[in-house]
Amino acid sequence: MSFAPEDRLVVARGVRVRFDPVRNCNVLLAPERVLFPCPTSVEILGRLAEPRAFGELVEGLAAEFDAPVEEIARDVEDLLADLVAQRVVRVERRPS
Repeated sequence: MSFAPEDRLVVARGVRVRFDPVRNCNVLLAPERVLFPCPTSVEILGRLAEPRAFGELVEGLAAEFDAPVEEIARDVEDLLADLVAQRVVRVERRPS
């Protein structure tokens, strides 16, 4: 799955990231399942609490981490495609 810069992404309804003190890590709570996201996933999901354009997300991460936009775009796109497939993140595309 690929994303256009204007595609808006948001965490799906009913999905929450919480710190689990028993396991001493973040967990991703979704309807009828619990996932154990990596720190990168937690960082990106935190930025998607409100709908955000893919291009805006990538540019912000590239600036913050002083990394090439193309490299960040590839990595973020791979991660988000996986999260969309798992129905953790929704894509809001504008009609063409």
